[in-house]
Amino acid sequence: MFTIDRMGCGCRHDSSFVLDRPKGYEGYLMLFVKTRADFVIGGASYRFEPDTFIIYNKYTPQYYKACDAEYVNDWIQFDCSDNLEASTGVRFDVPVYIGQSIDISQYFKLLADCYYRTGNLRTAGYIIKAMLTEIFSVRQDREDMTTAHYRELLDLRRNIYSAPEEDWSVERMAAQLNVSEPYLHLLYKKAFGVTCNQDVINSRIEQAQRYLSYSGMTVEEVAFSCGYKNTVHFSRQFKQVSGVAPSQWRKTGSGA
Repeated sequence: MFTIDRMGCGCRHDSSFVLDRPKGYEGYLMLFVKTRADFVIGGASYRFEPDTFIIYNKYTPQYYKACDAEYVNDWIQFDCSDNLEASTGVRFDVPVYIGQSIDISQYFKLLADCYYRTGNLRTAGYIIKAMLTEIFSVRQDREDMTTAHYRELLDLRRNIYSAPEEDWSVERMAAQLNVSEPYLHLLYKKAFGVTCNQDVINSRIEQAQRYLSYSGMTVEEVAFSCGYKNTVHFSRQFKQVSGVAPSQWRKTGSGA
């Protein structure tokens, strides 16, 4: 038997958003995080990437906050008399990167329809079970490929975006995870939907966009500050990612 206490779809908060429940919640909390966000789980800090799912067990401490200009998620607080671990294979308090593999938002919309319009908790229970079963069966299918290194991959990606100017060679990244270079490519693409090389480029261009928009640095200074050895290579990659040259981005603030 399921009971839904509260829920929300596409809820938006500004950069000051923080949720801090040291004693957790008396029921379960499901989150589908649609923007980057900082979480603390079991005393360790993590940066969630967009499209990450987590279900908190009862009374697990909850702490998460925005790390960009906006925080967006779907969420639901509920309780259930069934053993969810046995019936769905759920793993509590563990982040699961979903990406495009499952339409989680559609599940939440169906739940919202049951909750707000029909009040049919029996149907809502079926939807929750179906969603959790799909999430954690897919996770199990990918266990050998991604789960063993998922937290290390998140840490690696956080480090890349924190210091994109560093020399993020494939050799260095593979050594950080203690895996082979081909296996790193496979793991990274499966986890984040982008190759590790392209993500390094994306992180550098993202930083360059900020410098061009908010600093008085020259294009050459921006290039060097973002890890490029010459402006020609920088300008070429900037245009490939942003669609416009660095000078044009600076004029418009967004390339639009």
